[in-house]
Amino acid sequence: MHNLTPHVYWTPPEERTDRPVLGAVAGQHATLMVDAGNSPAHVRWFLDGLAGIGASPPRYVALTHWHWDHTFGLQALDAPALAHAETRARLLEMAGWEWSDADIDRRVEQSLEMGFCRVHLKAEWPDRSGLHIRAPDVTFTHEMHVDLGGVTCRLIHVGGDHSSDSCVIHVPEDGVAFLGDCLYENLHHSPPYYTTARLFPLLERVLGLGAAWYLIAHNPQPTPRAELEEWASDVRAIGSLVDRLGANPAALLAELPLALGRSPSDDDVRIANLFIAGLGSSCLVG
Repeated sequence: MHNLTPHVYWTPPEERTDRPVLGAVAGQHATLMVDAGNSPAHVRWFLDGLAGIGASPPRYVALTHWHWDHTFGLQALDAPALAHAETRARLLEMAGWEWSDADIDRRVEQSLEMGFCRVHLKAEWPDRSGLHIRAPDVTFTHEMHVDLGGVTCRLIHVGGDHSSDSCVIHVPEDGVAFLGDCLYENLHHSPPYYTTARLFPLLERVLGLGAAWYLIAHNPQPTPRAELEEWASDVRAIGSLVDRLGANPAALLAELPLALGRSPSDDDVRIANLFIAGLGSSCLVG
């Protein structure tokens, strides 16, 4: 359990079973937990960490989006869950699914589940006989504020390519924003993709919060504002270039150094290919 600012605590992600960052915003009257973890074991580990620093158990749980690694621990929490209306709809849909190995494998074959999620889910939940998907208790469509006593949480719907229900939890008094997975590409599609139509407005909105620190769900450390601004600038340059040139690998490779003002990294090429995939093209940059 790490302390970032006077009211904000966080735990790092864990790659082996795809556990995301979890957060706690502790006010004078109540604590809000950010995301519900990917299993009851994940939740118990987090609650033990809260108890270890003398923080009160969560009175509220805010969900950033519907994906399993952010929501399947909800059944182990005795607190109202707050989420976007689409998050509730997706979890209610999944509540009717079966979760045996064979059922998960079948959904992967039908492209209803991602292959890497299958691996992580089975590792985190070897025995899923007790798996129960709990739907959020309170929903919103645009924005919701929660006063915790001396500190406020703004739950803001932002959408994006990764998941259309994505929300951020902004703590204005502390200059912190929990971003969940909203800045990641759409992984529920083959191939994964970015679109400038969704990502560019999202970057503007996230940076417009004016936070000093951004917690991205699968990043091992909080991201300072300057670092996110630099990444956003590079992403805008790459996306704008793909929009202008289309799926033209030779031209893209030639102009990328000019657009970025430096030699492109492997990650720059990966991002270019995500934008190309967002055009509906399979003609990738090598």
